[in-house]
Amino acid sequence: MSNPASQIEEFLRQDKGDLERYNKKMKQLFYFRLISFAGIILSVIYLPYPSLLVSTLIFTALFLFFIRKNILLEKERNFRKRLIKISEKELLALQEQYSHFNPGKEFNNPDHPFSFDLDVFGEGSLFQFLNRTTTPLGKKRLAGLLENQETDVSALKDRQNAIEELAKEVRWRQVFAGKGNLDNEADLKLLRKLSEETKLKNPGRIKWLITIIPVISTVILVLAFVQLVPWTLLMLVAVFNVAILSFSKKTIDDFYNHFGNQTSILGKYFDLLKMIEDQNFNSSSLKQLQQKLYEEETSATATIQQLKSILARFDYRANFIFILVADSLYLWDLICVRQLDNWNRDHQSKLNVWIDVIAEFDALSSLANFNFNNPEYCLPAFESPEFCFEAQNLAHPLMKKNKRIGNDFNMKGRGQFVVLTGANMAGKSTFLRTLGINMILALNGCRCSADQMTLSPAPLYTNMRTTDNLQKEESYFHAELLRLKGILDEIQNGSPAFILIDEMLKGTNSVDKLQGSVALTQRLLALNANGIISTHDLKLAELEQQYPHNITSLCFEIRIENDKLFFDYRLKQGITQTMNASFLMHQMGIIS
Repeated sequence: MSNPASQIEEFLRQDKGDLERYNKKMKQLFYFRLISFAGIILSVIYLPYPSLLVSTLIFTALFLFFIRKNILLEKERNFRKRLIKISEKELLALQEQYSHFNPGKEFNNPDHPFSFDLDVFGEGSLFQFLNRTTTPLGKKRLAGLLENQETDVSALKDRQNAIEELAKEVRWRQVFAGKGNLDNEADLKLLRKLSEETKLKNPGRIKWLITIIPVISTVILVLAFVQLVPWTLLMLVAVFNVAILSFSKKTIDDFYNHFGNQTSILGKYFDLLKMIEDQNFNSSSLKQLQQKLYEEETSATATIQQLKSILARFDYRANFIFILVADSLYLWDLICVRQLDNWNRDHQSKLNVWIDVIAEFDALSSLANFNFNNPEYCLPAFESPEFCFEAQNLAHPLMKKNKRIGNDFNMKGRGQFVVLTGANMAGKSTFLRTLGINMILALNGCRCSADQMTLSPAPLYTNMRTTDNLQKEESYFHAELLRLKGILDEIQNGSPAFILIDEMLKGTNSVDKLQGSVALTQRLLALNANGIISTHDLKLAELEQQYPHNITSLCFEIRIENDKLFFDYRLKQGITQTMNASFLMHQMGIIS
């Protein structure tokens, strides 16, 4: 998976070459259509009758052939255009430009345990960084994966394998995306509506009619041929059958129209389902997803083909002579309705499963694309049951590579906290987000921005960006207390948790703040939780003396030289010795 850009550029060259060939062929077909149409006109004008008929038929057949060929080429040309667009967007991403991808603003939720604080959704977010989904349900599924992390080690390893396998299938993912420009959320709603509204009220009676009537009609037809019964008896049966069909006309029309729409919708997903069915996957997770498209060795696409075959037979009703005989003697329309109803009852529940499988592959492809684009990142190892978070050269993956600075981080054992101090803008909040974002990636089976990383899966909680709420009549301080109480309630049973707190209790005075911060830290230690607390209150860092086996003091330092600030963003042991608030206020002219 080395050199992602060169692979994408090669696909782009191939697709542009194909597009150029399709354009040339379509241009040739234009002239062929023009010549064949001219042949029709000239034949009508200049040829005598016998030759006119033959010549007109030949040129008309050629004209229709060229039209059909043009339609197929147009479809292929449009598909190549989509592939070219996919490659061009990805090359921009490899140049660290992501603004053209959907940011998932609709998933922003300030009450979520961590997504709002860590910029998981919105402009410049992790979601926008990862998102390559091409269906609305795929986009929802990706958002769900980022919000709800997997903490089972076995399941995580399976997902790692699945994502790594998909990461290698670059062209497969591109083609899947090219075929997947669909609104499957709206489609799924319509499919459910069609399936629920289109059901036979008396299937038993219909079954009896379409079983008995064709037998009776066939017997009377044979007897009439051998002149054992009059033909009028057959006519009476035909009238009776037509009367039955007249009473059932609304049901017949509803089934024909609704299932015609359903087949049209399912046809859009046929290519995607076929791609999943035909791919030879190795990872257990992908095989399990693939198996959901099968029931007793019958695939989803084969089941859709069954529906298409029933509707193709139903379409015979457009042939007046056929339907006159088939309906009046054998209730053909009702036979098709019964078959459609059986198909619907047998397969209605599977429609949701099929589209969910497509959505899952759509979401996993986004995560696989991240791994493909970043082969230098490490694949984290997982440890259980004791808590562990160890990383070498850990950095924030959303930061520009030329500005990205990595740090080592080590935390092992339950009930461990780091108190992180540092001046303003020294990198405390960014480091907390670095830990959180990489943890989200790891617990989704992705690579992490580090040289090496070992992690014990655990729920993630944050308190970094609390806001007041006038509508709920919540002050900033009260909102923060509610946030902290929510975290404590979640971990009350002593289950593992990793907690990131940035400058807690900002909405109160310094004395209250220190007392409250000390008490909360002690409570978190008592609950055997793990995490980091960043603070400007140096007194809080002194807790290390009281809890030397549970609390570690780390800091980011700055330098002030010749009235200039210098930041190295390197994590150091101990408590910060330099502050810069007064210096910054003086530089900005706020104070003298």
